[in-house]
Amino acid sequence: MNAEETMRALAAAWETGDPDAIADRYAPDGVYEGPLFPSFPVGPEAVRAACAEAFAEITDVEVPLRNVAMTGDVCLAEGSFRCTDLEGNRTDFELVMVLVLKDGLITRFTEYFDTAKLA
Repeated sequence: MNAEETMRALAAAWETGDPDAIADRYAPDGVYEGPLFPSFPVGPEAVRAACAEAFAEITDVEVPLRNVAMTGDVCLAEGSFRCTDLEGNRTDFELVMVLVLKDGLITRFTEYFDTAKLA
């Protein structure tokens, strides 16, 4: 799977709430850099736990990607994250993601979005 296919697979895994489908794509030293994590999870097990925790708090997730660009083992994507929290409140925001692969596994996945809108 190339970098763009991996990016699209991650978006689909968020939509289906599948932490295994995300974690299984990570290298042992792969890092998930998300602004809402108190510390960035490193490696498949830490990524799986962090995603499972997030999935337990949200429903109706959509991650439509608009602009996707790939060069070699790097993919950049612009899109949206849309979900409903357990109290029924909508949380929708725009984001940019960067994904880096090595030997077909994620070594770095970074999300950029405005966390002020989430407060």
